[in-house]
Amino acid sequence: MILRTYLFNLDLPVKKFAADLGISVSYLYQLLKNERKPSLELALKIERYTQGNVSVKSLRKEEKNKGSDNLNASEKVIESKLKAVESFLKDLDKRVKTLEGVMEFHSV
Repeated sequence: MILRTYLFNLDLPVKKFAADLGISVSYLYQLLKNERKPSLELALKIERYTQGNVSVKSLRKEEKNKGSDNLNASEKVIESKLKAVESFLKDLDKRVKTLEGVMEFHSV
């Protein structure tokens, strides 16, 4: 979901959202108009705040297309750790499904 749509659907005031995120209203407007892209840290904060309705990927998609050359060192570390966590969660999900299948088989 696009950030602007999220705010509109919840009728969430821009001032409150900006204050909750700890950013200025003018910076939030720049994000809403796609004049600026949020840092990875802010994008993660927005994703958590919106409970995943606005994803890091949607907030930073232009950055992703450009590659990671324009990310600073700490953002690269965070990005690589995020990818590792995503991979771990996918693997964990597969294992849970396998265990559910085994349990279902044994309960029959």
